Amino acid sequence: MGFVLKDRLKGLKVSIKGWSAEVYGKPDEKKKQLMEKILELDLRSGSTGISVVEVGVRKRLFDDLWLILKSIDASIFQRSRVKWMKEGDANTRYFHSCINARKRSNNLLALRTPHGWVEGPAAIREATTVFFKNHFDNVGWHRPVLVGGFTGIACGEQRASCSHFYQSGDRNGGYG
Repeated sequence: MGFVLKDRLKGLKVSIKGWSAEVYGKPDEKKKQLMEKILELDLRSGSTGISVVEVGVRKRLFDDLWLILKSIDASIFQRSRVKWMKEGDANTRYFHSCINARKRSNNLLALRTPHGWVEGPAAIREATTVFFKNHFDNVGWHRPVLVGGFTGIACGEQRASCSHFYQSGDRNGGYG
């Protein structure tokens, strides 16, 4: 079964290469031909001039040349990506060593707590969880309450009690 599939894939590869040569041809040869035709029209336009039809032909040749150049660039880029995927690049070892060094420096091997040093991933995770639970736990504390006949402050009393916060007419209390 595997041998038959392998032979079929080889046949498919030959067919695709034939189709590619038929449809796209050889882009470098097409590029050279287009550039020669454009140069010929440019030389003729410089010496005798060219007709409106030839100007249109020259424009189409430039459009075709642009497409061929884009196709060549895309092909080169695709080949470089394939090569990079297969072989890596010259800096792969360097970047992997940088990543591994950063991983080692970011790794917590031990954690100092009020009860002493804690080692190991599970113990460090537990100590961290306990610390933050205690830190953010709601602690009940006594809040002051106004007791008595307090009803509010009159407008004049409010201004008088807050006047020391304001500096010479500054309504923000000196901030901003």
